[in-house]
Amino acid sequence: MALPEFPEKVENVSGEELEGLDEVVYVRPEDGACFSLNITAAAVLELCNGKRNNADISHEIEAALPTDSAQTATDVETIIGNFVEYGLVYADDSNDN
Repeated sequence: MALPEFPEKVENVSGEELEGLDEVVYVRPEDGACFSLNITAAAVLELCNGKRNNADISHEIEAALPTDSAQTATDVETIIGNFVEYGLVYADDSNDN
């Protein structure tokens, strides 16, 4: 599966942080699907604004967390791929906004 060059979170997906659990639950209202993400994955999703590419998102995560840059880039690509699969990020850069 090809990842979008500039990943963008789908419209209407809203999240709420669960205090003390280091998780954010996102709900997709059109079908009621719920997704529980750890704080890092939630940060990646929020950085998917259609203006940042995967490298930009990786750099933002690296700046916030003490991580290995090669591993962070791999993890971000995996996370974004999962978001595309689960319908949290548009599958390509030609979304229907």
